[in-house]
Amino acid sequence: MSEISDLLLTLLLNQGAALLAGVLFFAALGVPLPATLLLLATGAFVRHGVLPVVWTVLAAWLGAVLGDASSYGLGRWGAHRLPERLTTGPAWQRASTLFVRWGASSVFVTRFLLTPLALPVNLLAGSTHFGFSRFLLAVVLGEAVWVALFVGLGYTFADRWEWLAQFAGDLVGVLLGVVVLGVGAFLLLRRAQRADEHSA
Repeated sequence: MSEISDLLLTLLLNQGAALLAGVLFFAALGVPLPATLLLLATGAFVRHGVLPVVWTVLAAWLGAVLGDASSYGLGRWGAHRLPERLTTGPAWQRASTLFVRWGASSVFVTRFLLTPLALPVNLLAGSTHFGFSRFLLAVVLGEAVWVALFVGLGYTFADRWEWLAQFAGDLVGVLLGVVVLGVGAFLLLRRAQRADEHSA
């Protein structure tokens, strides 16, 4: 485990819910912090009676939701400050098109299953002016699943939560790879179909 993770675990024991809410807030803004690891540790600490379950879980959920809402705001009011070649390029346009198609579903799934994509999805939601109420509903539900799932796993496997954190990280990496390959294959097929239509 890294020194930062060790430090945050120590602070979690001492500061409890406030520290957890802060970490999840900044993680949602893209700061590379071990949010999932802390949720698993929280579950273990709750089981051992070190942290209170209700306030800690509520603080975690609220921190994650506020962080997502803030990164949505960055996308909505900050996208125009990005270089024009980036926001008008084909990659950005394809990502925007995919987001518009999947919308709230992509927001919901990236809260707990494909978490590395959560920040880009938040920024896309804001920059495409996706309805904030729909975004927030998907975030509220998705973050509730994420917090409940990982705190619950940490509680259930309190003696093996560190191993579980490693496994969860590996699993998310595999799932992300599958999604990237699937989207790439889909785009290649679409391009091939369009080429066939033009040549016909």
